Amino acid sequence: MFPGGVGDIYDMERGEVPIKEWGQHLLRYFDGRFLDDSLFGLSLYNTIQRHTNNKEGNFFFNSDRFIGKNPPTVQELKQQLRNKDTKYISMLRHFSRNIKGGDNFWRSKTEDLKHWITHHVARGHGPPTFFVTLSCAENWWTDLKRLLAQLDEKAKNYTQAASIRSGCRIAMANAARRYPLYVNEFYMKRAKSFMGTVVKKALGIEHYWGRVEFAPGRGAIHLHIIGIARDKAYLRDFYHASTYEEKADVLEKYARETLDMTADVNINDDLLRKPDYINSPLGKRYCECHNQEEDVRQLAEDCMCHQCNKFCLQSNKTNAPRTCRVHYGTESAFGKMDTKGLPHMPKSKIIKDHKGISHFRMTRTQSVRVVQHSRTLLRGWRANSDIKLLLYYSDPSCPDINEIEEVCQYVVAYTGKRHNTTQSEKDAIQNIILR
Repeated sequence: MFPGGVGDIYDMERGEVPIKEWGQHLLRYFDGRFLDDSLFGLSLYNTIQRHTNNKEGNFFFNSDRFIGKNPPTVQELKQQLRNKDTKYISMLRHFSRNIKGGDNFWRSKTEDLKHWITHHVARGHGPPTFFVTLSCAENWWTDLKRLLAQLDEKAKNYTQAASIRSGCRIAMANAARRYPLYVNEFYMKRAKSFMGTVVKKALGIEHYWGRVEFAPGRGAIHLHIIGIARDKAYLRDFYHASTYEEKADVLEKYARETLDMTADVNINDDLLRKPDYINSPLGKRYCECHNQEEDVRQLAEDCMCHQCNKFCLQSNKTNAPRTCRVHYGTESAFGKMDTKGLPHMPKSKIIKDHKGISHFRMTRTQSVRVVQHSRTLLRGWRANSDIKLLLYYSDPSCPDINEIEEVCQYVVAYTGKRHNTTQSEKDAIQNIILR
């Protein structure tokens, strides 16, 4: 990949360059050789992380605020631990906050979200009211097809570029896997523009926080967003409603009129149905649709129809029929994935799951598989886009802090990566030192 060693990070003739700048240059190299290599991305990330850790580690050892120029020996550390002195472990844990992927890194990100929520509650903006997920249609979006075809042309892959332009899904999927950097950058630019226009204005979201995640198995990028509504009148109406039926009516009015939400769509529930790659509205821009009602119905049919798979079916050791974790039923036999879907509901309801978390379910009389969604959000984003209302039963003018904490814990658990507890991390460091 580096003929004659020219261009490597240790290139003596060129001299030293910032390692991240070097990595960005290689990932954008005109013929795509570095992006196309399955191991290079891992090697590059590992190299950058090691350089970063070494640089910060020097400060960690030389600064008197941390270890200092005379660090303790291993024997001294063992004696400190026997004396219940965990100062050194605390400093190591503080340092590890900057090491991406570690327990303390994800714990710090979770704390950042909690501080964001606490800040807005203290400023009178209220607690989070929406939970939105924007997925990526990397094989469908028209502008992304154009971009990937141009990249293949620059890499002199003329046959692949022509196949993408002619509408070959396999060629498009291969290009999306070959150029993930550009797919992710395109997605983030689209998401930022979409959040700053459609979501903030059309859905009335005043403040929001987001975290990017990559789907396990296939690595598709998606974005989890927590939003705070500009107009909170519905929270007061919800609080003053005396019964659960009345509260559900308040939520349905708000969801339909403000968020343009629905779960009552006439779509094909066939588990074997696949979207038509050539004619699907996923491959068209919003400005190209002529019938908005039919456009959003077809979008719901192509990307808002839940089909159970290994990610939503709870695994077990007895090979017993599995149950969908998002309430779409239980399969007839282990491995069948033939869940019955959500039952029809002639009227909106508020239900509680096994954890005691309240969920709002809208009227559903036609499809058992369509996912409850915002038509405005779906029509503009043109890919899978989930939206969920977060419910509070306390007076919005004097909110119950404990209730906000419970809902926030639910949101944080969903948006933050799983990690070991603080005590588990301390025990692991201590065991290494005492060996």
